[in-house]
Amino acid sequence: MKVIVAPDSFKNSMTAKKATESIVARLKKVDPKIKTVSLPMADGGEGTMTVLMDHFKGNRYSVEVTDAIGRPIKAELGLTEDKAKVAVIDMASASGIEHLKGAELNPFRATTFGTGQLLQASLAHRPKKIYLGVGGSATNDGGAGMAMALGFQFLNKAGKSIDLGNGGLSELETIVAPTKKVISVPLIVLNDVANPLLGPDGATNVFGTQKGASSDDKKVLEENLHHLSLVVQRDLGKDFASDWGTGGAGGLSYGLKTFFGAQLTSGIDSILKLLDFKEKVVNADYLITGEGSFDTQSRNGKVPFGLAEACLKLNPECKVIVLAGRIAPDLGELPANIKLVKSINDGQPLAKQTLDMGSENIYHLSEWLTSNYL
Repeated sequence: MKVIVAPDSFKNSMTAKKATESIVARLKKVDPKIKTVSLPMADGGEGTMTVLMDHFKGNRYSVEVTDAIGRPIKAELGLTEDKAKVAVIDMASASGIEHLKGAELNPFRATTFGTGQLLQASLAHRPKKIYLGVGGSATNDGGAGMAMALGFQFLNKAGKSIDLGNGGLSELETIVAPTKKVISVPLIVLNDVANPLLGPDGATNVFGTQKGASSDDKKVLEENLHHLSLVVQRDLGKDFASDWGTGGAGGLSYGLKTFFGAQLTSGIDSILKLLDFKEKVVNADYLITGEGSFDTQSRNGKVPFGLAEACLKLNPECKVIVLAGRIAPDLGELPANIKLVKSINDGQPLAKQTLDMGSENIYHLSEWLTSNYL
């Protein structure tokens, strides 16, 4: 029996690597004959850089930048040391919601400036290609802060720089591009969502609430992003606001495409190619995946659905098992090859159904899987 173990990280509980190790350890202990393939997974969200650097055996560098609300923070970038010299960045490392407490969430103030600083730091290593994961953001500024960190000027009527964050966009009058090209290597954005910048399915209306926006706030946030797009059209002659994926990370994907010509891709699809999934899934009987919360948003480019869809194309006989800390009741129709969705907390007393017990709970659930399901 061949089992691929490919979970995403379980947010605030365990990394993809830790989840993989816990599952594989228990499978092997119960049945040493099982052939396992360890494949910690990501989709462009937090943890993407770690997954890719572990796979490519690259190095990680610590960089001091500012977080989404302007405080100093240590972020990381990854770089391979081979001839390919690929750099990988998670925007969440600098501008992620994970760094903020609930009371600190403010989509009008939150900025991607720190992500721009992290991108600038990666350029200092002279990479030949850059991958930038955009999931897990606290921001809604259309990538303006990121662009400002890299030399773009966003000016008000008085010719002075606007404030960072979505709130400052309301005063935007003029955008001035740097005189020299800032990024001359391929910049590939790993999107974990497919949403456009604007509209009912856009960055603000779909993801604004989780970043601290009220219904009334969303109207203003949307107006400010729309204003940004109009100034971009006039000053730069570009119009990507309705394009696939430009709503990633509160419009950071829009900014990366608009200001630096980045290529927007499906994070899960790109990462599956980088991790040679096509070769690994051959003859697999089962694939065990998972994430912290398995819900309707999981359909939009997240790991479990992405893996299930890839298996349907490459190995339809492979049965997919999804493990999650939380399972939404309204998942709708699942891909035909997802045969089991199971909570990692099943069978555990209430006191142990906590984030810090995630790796232990998934370890014990893997014993149940081996003994009763596989």
